[in-house]
Amino acid sequence: MKNKNCSGAVPVKFQLSFLAPRFWGTWLLLGLLRLMMVLPRRWVMFLGARAGDYFRRSNRKRRRIAEVNFELCFPELTAEERNRLLVEHFHTHGRCMMDMGLALWGSEKRLKKLVQLEGFEEQRKLVAEKNVLAITWHLTTMELCGLLMTMAGSSVSMMKLLKNPLLNWVIARGRGHMSDLDLVPREAGIRPLIKGLKSGRQCILLPDEDFGFRGGDVVYVPFFGVPRAMLTTPGRIAKATGAVITVCATRLDPATGKYYGTFTPPLTEVKGDDPVADAKAICSAMESLIRQAPEQYLWTFRWFHSRPDGDESPYDPVFPVPAT
Repeated sequence: MKNKNCSGAVPVKFQLSFLAPRFWGTWLLLGLLRLMMVLPRRWVMFLGARAGDYFRRSNRKRRRIAEVNFELCFPELTAEERNRLLVEHFHTHGRCMMDMGLALWGSEKRLKKLVQLEGFEEQRKLVAEKNVLAITWHLTTMELCGLLMTMAGSSVSMMKLLKNPLLNWVIARGRGHMSDLDLVPREAGIRPLIKGLKSGRQCILLPDEDFGFRGGDVVYVPFFGVPRAMLTTPGRIAKATGAVITVCATRLDPATGKYYGTFTPPLTEVKGDDPVADAKAICSAMESLIRQAPEQYLWTFRWFHSRPDGDESPYDPVFPVPAT
């Protein structure tokens, strides 16, 4: 029997101060997400796309970052094709934002109607028998993806705390409302994750952020043919705990409003001895899943900000500096 106890969870509790006027706007937002759960799926898809259109038109900075990413990763597409991909990305982003209520409060019965999973039973069996490091990336569907991953067994994961304590409370409760999940503060580092893994919990990790040059903590590997900085954390955790690594991704079909999730078999190439080989294997596996719905990766992030040759970031400056 695997030990399910793990310390270091994020201490987030309901407070009476959440009822103060400064949180009323947050409560209205949460009420909107609740409303989206009872509307017909075609309405949610339509309203989400309109919200995505508004975000694309109003947030020039994020739109430009996505444009740069598409230019780097899809050079074979025409400018018109990349623009369509850009519009589809923001549509999906808006739809998934409208669907956050499913991840925060959705019942197992409701999810079974809306989600089709591949490899889930194999993942659950793996978690019951071995130490498992389950990896996903920053997808537009990541909240629902994370929830589905926790349903494979007792888990430990990181949470980046927001400035809004009410949202921290809602998100922390939502991420574990259908499972046994320990959330640890991101600032705590990887030690609580290693401790959780050794105690028998599946560790859920999103290692795709670009944290810049950090010596041996970062290697550069191809992603859509472009070098990107990847943390060596997964390989180091696997070596320290003997964990096997799997990757998971979900995607939304806007025509039906249904989600599709895929859990891969263990990545046998990741052994923790070669950081570059480990990062390549993880990056390649995630890229294969992302290519099934390329518009559903979070292209509004600066994934290629750090360059291996020390060159200027392709996003600097994001906007041209006006001539004087």
